[in-house]
Amino acid sequence: MGQASSSRRGRRPGAVIVREEILTAATTLFGAHGYQAATMRMIGELAGVDPKLVHYYFGSKEDLFGAVISEVFRARGLPDLLTGLLDAGEPSPGTKYLLGVITALDDPGLGPAFIGIVRGLGTHDESRRIFTRFIEGELIARVVPTLSTDAAPLRVALAGSQLLGVVMARYVLRIPHLVELDPREFARLVGPTIDRYLTAEF
Repeated sequence: MGQASSSRRGRRPGAVIVREEILTAATTLFGAHGYQAATMRMIGELAGVDPKLVHYYFGSKEDLFGAVISEVFRARGLPDLLTGLLDAGEPSPGTKYLLGVITALDDPGLGPAFIGIVRGLGTHDESRRIFTRFIEGELIARVVPTLSTDAAPLRVALAGSQLLGVVMARYVLRIPHLVELDPREFARLVGPTIDRYLTAEF
């Protein structure tokens, strides 16, 4: 690996490229080994940079994982789905967003690491912080402004609890009937429940 790493270090065009290569390496290693097993040193080696540069660009491993999640969700257009969640049209808002989440979690580059975080929610403080930061930054902050009601934070929290239940049942507990469901069918069946949390009269 030393020779490959040296050659890669010699052709750094700039900070943007370094950052992208670190993100790519982190996505690969978090997906392959899970969040807790992947180290900043491993990520630096795969990206061909000194591990200190990984810390320089992203701070802690917790911050780096948050950046990886955000990047993958952005690449899949999920933030755009959130900001336009209540736009009219088919499929329904909850159906559309749930399908986007399931599709992202089925991605072997992100799914295993994110699911590893969910597994650690009950016992691992760092996992809880990452998950809470993601929910607050990527879900609540984007959806609440689109809901014209004083109960908007509660509505989004309820919708988020439904999404977490889906992740636990399909990807952690791997309940057979739910694992076997086609993503579109799963979203069609569960999406209306999310719609009710977001728009139905309390």
